[in-house]
Amino acid sequence: MEGGIILKPMLYICNISPKFMNFLWRIILLFSACMLCSMGISVYPVKFYGDDHFSKPANDSVTALWAEVDFEASGMINRMAYADTANFMHTKIYPCARCFLRPEVAMALELASKAATDKGLKLVVYDCYRPYGFQRKMYEIVNNPRYVAPPGKGSNHNRGAAIDLTLADENGVILDMGNPFDDFSQLSEYGNKSISAQAQKNRKLLRGIMVKAGFTPYNNEWWHFDYRKKRFATSGYIWDCP
Repeated sequence: MEGGIILKPMLYICNISPKFMNFLWRIILLFSACMLCSMGISVYPVKFYGDDHFSKPANDSVTALWAEVDFEASGMINRMAYADTANFMHTKIYPCARCFLRPEVAMALELASKAATDKGLKLVVYDCYRPYGFQRKMYEIVNNPRYVAPPGKGSNHNRGAAIDLTLADENGVILDMGNPFDDFSQLSEYGNKSISAQAQKNRKLLRGIMVKAGFTPYNNEWWHFDYRKKRFATSGYIWDCP
């Protein structure tokens, strides 16, 4: 997918039409999908959208800008924390529990899900794309850039390029990570030695799966992973509910 960064200026230099550029992008997406299929990874757990309002399906003439994880089809567990009151704010801020990511990020997550499945485990998703307006609300509560990015800077969550998650066994029982998601204390630091040996092992297992899939870990939060292979624009759109 990183080829798009190099191809775009080349297309302008070669005076190639936007229509052909869009066609070329679709070929790249198709090739990536075929590669996933060849590795035994289904592309159906991801739905692609061609607009910033998550309403226009991507097709041969509409470039994919966003992707939505289909939890039922993927086998991942939906625990979107901010679509419920069971979070550090004790407030429901998302209209419903839908997980949107940029297409490249969603495909990398599918790789991670396949790797977890191969180990008899499942990914448990806590947060994906986070509308920019909600970032300010969260920062006002936490007021610590160590755990929540300041609104002016924004977060990769606001770009659809970050994911918060953990692991569960094949029965859906969440593995012990030493402390819960969104516990803004030193216990959340990846290398904290005061947690049990098993919890340290589980954190290492989660990190290994995500890094191999193309994500970058964040040391202050064992559950947070960024996709930094491409820079995306910040978005503030709030999705509708079915």
